[in-house]
Amino acid sequence: MPARKGWRNRAACQGQDLVLFFGPGEGEPRETPKQKEARIERAKQLCRVCPVQVECLDFHLQASAAQYGVAGGLDEDERRTYRRRLQRKAARERRTP
Repeated sequence: MPARKGWRNRAACQGQDLVLFFGPGEGEPRETPKQKEARIERAKQLCRVCPVQVECLDFHLQASAAQYGVAGGLDEDERRTYRRRLQRKAARERRTP
């Protein structure tokens, strides 16, 4: 197995129902906003105790495709904000002599 994917085998989410991280799929009953908020918080709680949270977040930040759900302890909006912050920081560092 490639080392790049090795961290996934140690993830706390291993064996968890994907609905916890991505919500109900097409054809499944919709969740209310309150149910969605509670589900996302449960997923983030699992991420907080995960031994590979940093690797997971790094992987999902580098992925070029639009991503949904909770990964690395952040939801899609939080990852987008975090990615922008990292990009601004890198741009500042490039300008600094």
